[in-house]
Amino acid sequence: MEMILNENDLVVGARFENGTIQDYIDDKKIYGLIRIENTTANWFLFNKDESEDDLQKLYKKVLNEEHFIQDDFGEEIVIFNKNGNIAFNEFANKIDEYLGDEIGNFI
Repeated sequence: MEMILNENDLVVGARFENGTIQDYIDDKKIYGLIRIENTTANWFLFNKDESEDDLQKLYKKVLNEEHFIQDDFGEEIVIFNKNGNIAFNEFANKIDEYLGDEIGNFI
């Protein structure tokens, strides 16, 4: 996975063999975009106790739509607005890999 950096050398996404991932695509910096082959989805990390109000509202909205949630010890990877044929769990695996790589690069 090749990390994408912004002008301040902060990780804001990544490229991988068959897709890309971005941390934020909206003005409020609430959710990101992931693409694998010809399928896209939005995603964000959510913690019931620590997430900001805007994220709490989005979470409640997403629960009423098609979505996928993977709970990683209290922090949830929330995937929604999927467009295409790739399974939700493939997106979750790629996001997990990205987050693991991002933490590794930080350390």
